[in-house]
Amino acid sequence: MARTPHEKRRALIAGAGIGGLAAALALSRAGFEVDIFERAATLDEAGAGVQIPPNASGILADLGVLHRLNNKALEPERLLVRSGASGAELMTMPLGREARLRWDNPMLVAHRADLQTALLEAVSEDRNIHLALDATITGLENTSSGVTLQLQMEGEEQECTGDLLVGADGAHSIVRRLAKLGIAAGFSGRVAWRAIIPVQDAPAFARAPETALWLGAKTHLVHYPLRGGSIVNIVAIAEGEWRGGDENFWATPGDARDVLHAFRHWDISARKLLEAVTDWRRWPLLDAAALPRWSQGAVTLLGDAAHPMLPFFAQGGAQAIEDAGALGAAFMPRGWQEVSIVRGLANYERTRHARATRIQTASRKQGMIYHLSGPAALVRDIGMRALPPEMVMARFDWLYEDQRGAFFT
Repeated sequence: MARTPHEKRRALIAGAGIGGLAAALALSRAGFEVDIFERAATLDEAGAGVQIPPNASGILADLGVLHRLNNKALEPERLLVRSGASGAELMTMPLGREARLRWDNPMLVAHRADLQTALLEAVSEDRNIHLALDATITGLENTSSGVTLQLQMEGEEQECTGDLLVGADGAHSIVRRLAKLGIAAGFSGRVAWRAIIPVQDAPAFARAPETALWLGAKTHLVHYPLRGGSIVNIVAIAEGEWRGGDENFWATPGDARDVLHAFRHWDISARKLLEAVTDWRRWPLLDAAALPRWSQGAVTLLGDAAHPMLPFFAQGGAQAIEDAGALGAAFMPRGWQEVSIVRGLANYERTRHARATRIQTASRKQGMIYHLSGPAALVRDIGMRALPPEMVMARFDWLYEDQRGAFFT
């Protein structure tokens, strides 16, 4: 694709979620003009809580995003693991200052809409980035020298050409399908319910500035406060069937009776928290085997489009942010020399594929551990009680360590 000597290369991004917006910022820093195409007509507040672990918060700081969350994100003081059956404490891991000292970056929780807003603010201030809403990709022509997108936009068919296309369009990625990079993720056999309630409606234990994880047979529960402690985010996950319906992760209504039935044998404290919810949203948890490759020609994948993962390590958003940081780093000029698209995509995959695949696999195994029952659960609980906090933190070093140095190896 011919360019004038001073013309910037053009990156096209499908999807304006966390990964797509972060990738736009990273590629702009690497010298690209960036066009983002989002099929939604508006970017409304969506979802609920999202964890921003140390392996992601440092990258957000580099991209000029983290400081925009200063008054909105919360830094939990600890992780507390409890038994769903008895309510007993099983394990604690210090966070807050200890997490910063150990992993160089903070462990945060935020409302997903606040994180998206912070990313959008940074994108809107970058003159190299342009965002188009209500833009649906209908086709693409992909070669090693560039890509042409066919789009349904503003009520008519349009074409857009670029040097690179990034599919950041989620687990049901259109880009992945059109580029023939793999099949869609499938239902994992687990259903999640999300809710947010005013802090005054929550039991006292749920108001503490900490992340709480409860483990039960074929079920688990996570909750933590958000927005300065004014609301409480709740995620309840149980094994079961998906009875069809809208696969929009954040908009499908959930029936409170289903949640209470799934957790009917749990400790009364946890059930009181669940009973405080009047508005649930449900979605199927998706899983997929690791793709052998993420790139083809001038097209690559990022985030859930590349590696949909179960949420048992709370790394879905974090891995999309890691992808974005690595993608931008892969195209940073070496001296005065521009990195070719083919070489840049090879660098990106070399940096990210093995780690993302490892976390996909580990998340799947972690879910099995969380949902144990009978004697196996008893052995798990005894083992957790025996672990000192320092050893617990050490087990997360591989996950939370700062990845930015790896991007430039």
